[in-house]
Amino acid sequence: ERWTGGASGFEFLHPPAAGQAEAHARPNSRSCVLHVRAPGGALLLAGDIEARDERALLARGAVPRADVLLVPHHGSATSSSPAFVAAARPAHAVFATGYRNRFGHPKAEVAARYAAAGAALWRTDRDGAVTITLTGAGVRVSSFRDAHRRYWR
Repeated sequence: ERWTGGASGFEFLHPPAAGQAEAHARPNSRSCVLHVRAPGGALLLAGDIEARDERALLARGAVPRADVLLVPHHGSATSSSPAFVAAARPAHAVFATGYRNRFGHPKAEVAARYAAAGAALWRTDRDGAVTITLTGAGVRVSSFRDAHRRYWR
């Protein structure tokens, strides 16, 4: 489904339309991927998709360039394939991860992949809440911990 209003809009990129999804698809494969555009930039919210879903999106030509990418599957080793990262080319990569999470997300090799692609890395476990603001002048990303530094830091 797609909605467009001038330079702004959104598009659901995944999962496929009803009837096209595989009956045996894993729960992560049913995760919503949303592309949001506004005059100041574009966001790609990739949910919990994994490499298999990334390949399907790439095959359809459905991985748009994103100023900000909510990294798929919290930066797990099963997501963020090199081809996906190259297609999205995010200026900012946001890892939604819990502090000292038992899965070790984000994986070091995944974070390194985004850093090598030139993305600024944001991690909710380290940076706290990450705020993304799209303005006519572009994208502004900030974190709670940067904005509210304690004097002993």
